[in-house]
Amino acid sequence: MNILVVDDARDMQLILRRILTLMGHQVMLADHGQAAWELIQQKHFHVVISDWLMPVMDGPTLCRTIRAADLPHYVYIILLTGMSGKQNLIHGMDAGADDFATKPIVGEELEVRLRAAQRVLDLEHTLEEKNRHLENVNHSLSAAQALIQNDLKRAAVLQTGVLPSQKIFKHLCVDWFFQPAQYIGGDTFNYFPINDELLFFYSIDVSGHGISSALLSMCLQTLLSSTGELYCVDELNRKQAPMFPSRLAERLNHHLNHMLDTGDHYLTLIMGVVDTVDECLYFVQAGHPQPFLFSPVTRKLERLQCTGFPIGLLPDVEYETIKVPFPPGSRFILYSDGLLELQTESGKPVSEDDLQEHLQALMHLPARQVMVQLGKQLKLGNTGEDKPDDISLLAIDFCG
Repeated sequence: MNILVVDDARDMQLILRRILTLMGHQVMLADHGQAAWELIQQKHFHVVISDWLMPVMDGPTLCRTIRAADLPHYVYIILLTGMSGKQNLIHGMDAGADDFATKPIVGEELEVRLRAAQRVLDLEHTLEEKNRHLENVNHSLSAAQALIQNDLKRAAVLQTGVLPSQKIFKHLCVDWFFQPAQYIGGDTFNYFPINDELLFFYSIDVSGHGISSALLSMCLQTLLSSTGELYCVDELNRKQAPMFPSRLAERLNHHLNHMLDTGDHYLTLIMGVVDTVDECLYFVQAGHPQPFLFSPVTRKLERLQCTGFPIGLLPDVEYETIKVPFPPGSRFILYSDGLLELQTESGKPVSEDDLQEHLQALMHLPARQVMVQLGKQLKLGNTGEDKPDDISLLAIDFCG
């Protein structure tokens, strides 16, 4: 080891250098603490063996100076003293000494203390190596996390980009709100005209959160698009509209159970068709929150009592198409259960009754304003704030 001997007595310096050299160590000498401190800042010493009483800077002061410094390595300090008493030992340990040796020096005793110093320094070196390894691992993890977050942000832009932008279809006006729990989510929805008389729509909530849920929701966008493999647009006309939602739900359920590996994921949905000629709405409910229907006659917003089994849990499930009147002035509102996991100002979860009350008070407003005002009331869209679940809201108006 590289050892620095600090003593104002020349004979003691020479004795210690002789003993330590015979043990195989490299030794340098200093006459007092200040000279030792200047050498310590220039060279790497494993051990400092210092006398207690010295001019200029004594041993305890040198200990405190070394411990206060930001050295790149640990220095093991042995104080030499002819003083006895517990108070002196406590004073030396408080200053930062690791060990003590008494004068006159006994070679065997010094060798044992240096072995203890070597064990401590080896342990310190091992810890430093592990810390450096952990720092490298943390740096790699941070870089990987930054890359993942950047990819997720890009994926979030792409996921939002596939949502429909057109909001007016002849007599029908549509508006929506979407906010994933984190970057990307399992909620999705879409709507598009089949012809001048029919509008197809759906709202889907894939179980779980994160990447796998989002990928499945993107897959469903493809399956249920106007060119999707589950159906041909030619088979959807006003004559078949009453049966189409249930028939498509059964096909989708079969596809998820037999053709697509969804892991543990399943989905809830409401899917249907608006017929503007017969002024009615056909839809199927599969485990999704019960939708709201606003009547222009009663001016009331009602929650439609309907139930259905989620898609993808069990094969060969049958679904029922529900028919409701949908004259001009009507509004159909679909939403995912992420809204029901928010909290009111009192800290309680938002209930279906709370949501119905909020929406009823906004029914005199256009759909776009409903989304804005409801967002303010429920604190939706706050940037940098993760939600407990994905949130999606879809409103379809028969504008007349």
